[in-house]
Amino acid sequence: MKLKMNRAVAGYILAGVAMLILFLYLRFPGETVTDYIKADAAVRYPGMLLSIDKVLPAIPPGIELENVTTGFQGRPEATLHADRLSVRPGWLSLFRGRLSFLPMAEGYGGEVRGRIDFTDSFSLRGPLAAELNFREIRIEKCAWLRDALARQITGTLKGSASFSGTEVLKNGTGNLDFTLTNGTYQLLESFFGFDRIDFNKVDAKISFRNGALKITGLTLNGEKLRISLKGNILLADDIRESQIDLNGTFEIPLQNNKRVTLTISGTLGNPKTRFM
Repeated sequence: MKLKMNRAVAGYILAGVAMLILFLYLRFPGETVTDYIKADAAVRYPGMLLSIDKVLPAIPPGIELENVTTGFQGRPEATLHADRLSVRPGWLSLFRGRLSFLPMAEGYGGEVRGRIDFTDSFSLRGPLAAELNFREIRIEKCAWLRDALARQITGTLKGSASFSGTEVLKNGTGNLDFTLTNGTYQLLESFFGFDRIDFNKVDAKISFRNGALKITGLTLNGEKLRISLKGNILLADDIRESQIDLNGTFEIPLQNNKRVTLTISGTLGNPKTRFM
């Protein structure tokens, strides 16, 4: 008898929770939350254009944004897009007096999962630490990357990244490791008879400190070409104007593994290659 009563009480509680969730879902002020997110983004990142189709409550507790697109004034076609973006609080950190968020995004055929922890008590300002993992990203679908590199690159991207600093990205440190598979790199000028570089795999290890990228290793492997590079990239406010200082070698397997030393200078949007 007591067991049946306990089951009945548990059933009433679960039904009540379900009704509360349904009520909150139906009464969720989506338009008000959308307007708040856009207004806050405009203050934090002047010049950024933000479009959101819909904001809904999520389970577990959080919010979910549908069809999120960001662009920049003067370059509205260079956009980043997520079909779905959800954000949940990190409850354990919250109980300790720190704000923490667990974002997850789907787009370009893949997904990104991450974590953002703020250091100051109950504040979204000041020092933060972030990490993310991404997989199955079809990079040819990303208009921002195509604009930044001034060329089309195809392939499937996976990897991880970490960052420590402030919301001013140049005042921080971080690391980026990624693998890009089964793609092509379009060349703006002919390169030893190649108009594009087809590759099976690209591996990269990159560190970030105070606005500069240090490429400790970048290797490209393909049937017709193999490339190895290292060096530095000094980031600019306009990513296309970031200064490049790379050096390395490339090999042509079909020409008895002919090996040539090269340097790459200029900018991301207009790189200059010199052979030695």
